[in-house]
Amino acid sequence: MRILQAVWCAIVVAMGASSALAQNAFLPVEEDRDALISIIGSERPSHDVPSGVTGITVPHHLLAADLIARGFWAASSGNYDRVILLAPDHFRQVDTGFAVDASDHETILGPIAGDRIAATLLEEAGVPPHPNIASEHGVGALLPFIAHFMPNVPVMSVVSAVQSTPEEWEEMAALLEPLISPDTLVVQSTDYSHFLPLEQALTADMQTLAVIAGQDAEVIKSLTQPDHLDSLAAQFVQMRLQSSVFGASEAVVAHGVSTDYGGTPDDVTSYLVTVYHPEPTVLSVFDYSDQARLFFGGDVLTGRFLGPVLADARARASILNSMSDILRGTPLVVNLEGTIVDGTVGNAPAGAHLMSGVTAPGLLRLLGVTGASLANNHAFDFGEGAAEETAKLLEAAGIKALRPGRVVDLGPLRVVALNLLKGSDPWVSDLAGLCALDAEPPLVAFVHWGEEYTGRATAIENGLADQAAACGVSAVIGAHTHLASGKVTLSPAGLPFVYSLGNLLFDQTSARASGAVAELRVFKHGTVALRLIPIPNLFEVGREALAE
Repeated sequence: MRILQAVWCAIVVAMGASSALAQNAFLPVEEDRDALISIIGSERPSHDVPSGVTGITVPHHLLAADLIARGFWAASSGNYDRVILLAPDHFRQVDTGFAVDASDHETILGPIAGDRIAATLLEEAGVPPHPNIASEHGVGALLPFIAHFMPNVPVMSVVSAVQSTPEEWEEMAALLEPLISPDTLVVQSTDYSHFLPLEQALTADMQTLAVIAGQDAEVIKSLTQPDHLDSLAAQFVQMRLQSSVFGASEAVVAHGVSTDYGGTPDDVTSYLVTVYHPEPTVLSVFDYSDQARLFFGGDVLTGRFLGPVLADARARASILNSMSDILRGTPLVVNLEGTIVDGTVGNAPAGAHLMSGVTAPGLLRLLGVTGASLANNHAFDFGEGAAEETAKLLEAAGIKALRPGRVVDLGPLRVVALNLLKGSDPWVSDLAGLCALDAEPPLVAFVHWGEEYTGRATAIENGLADQAAACGVSAVIGAHTHLASGKVTLSPAGLPFVYSLGNLLFDQTSARASGAVAELRVFKHGTVALRLIPIPNLFEVGREALAE
């Protein structure tokens, strides 16, 4: 297949060699048509595709045509009135920050109508037309996919110059804002790490994935071009528009490298596929066989005031149903705040963190819990013996007990649970031994830290996250505070971490507490994509069902 041989012209094309203008092997030709249709068909998702996707980021190397197709399938249920295509200037033909094109195109999968209305508005604002859009594979490689998935939708291409400045990125985002409606799709045409050995490319990709997880376009300025990606401008404009105009969240649904397609490990190009949607829960539907997912949830206490609620079948069903669309059967790791006992505990104080051995393990299994952390300030409320008994009851139910400081293999990744609140129990941990752990990456630290009823990290947690990063940890997930963070944080060294997941299932109302779950996607090269999803207050969900 010709298009699967094209990527190795990248070294020539990306730096603007004049001969490549005449013979750009990245551009699809008629003989690629059947192969392209076959690849598109092979990527048809097994899940229902949601409507309302506002943006996608896909490669423009046709070597990774399967990943391009994956991105367009994710947006295939949309009823779009406009496509804005953000692409890099591979041949340095753009003298200003950006150039625009709204030509009509004939592609191997159908015609494309140019969006002259949108382009005229940009041209009137001083953005020049692109001098030779037919040579630009950042545009031309994707037009057949747009023609196939979104026939009759007008397209405007915005090509960013290599030398464009952050000030020009800001200006372009502002110019595009008035052109965007809820039915606009913003397509970012971007390839990631370039010209690096495989290990360096994967390191660069992890840094880029962290920045995407943080959802702050300003941090794009800390990346380098082309080491991290071929268009800082396109990434910035996409993230700015998704945040400020659509209010969208992201899910990275693919990561691959050119070696996956037979390329040399000495000179790697990387590929990411990102999908944007205003509802973070909706993004949970995107599930693929070439990656693994794991969710982390916050504090769990099934006893105390939750006991009577969970005793009611309707309340239990309502709680489980409210999480099913988020988790979708994906394994879950939680922070278990208390002791599970088979019988009763005499003279237990009021408000004790006790859970029934008859009901708690079964409920956790119904939630999909595959691991429960005992690294917290309530695991030892009734002594070390009771803590060990809790661990045994969990493991008898098929749930791995995460004892502090011990690496547990959860399949797609390794987890170490750490209690960083000094003096709270005999299993208290610190980070001193983290670098000595024998753990195959990726390794996630599930930590008990912070100040109760706070949702934002301080310099202390930022510093601890950096220490974890220095020991090879891929992400840090925090619990304890009962109040969920609003976003993924980047430590000063660039490690993605969640300060607090708040509560998952705990007897506190939303007047005082909140909750979220963290999704970790693990790709085949060990790279990790992290995102945060708010969840309803499950205590209130159960009580409302009980009151009906």
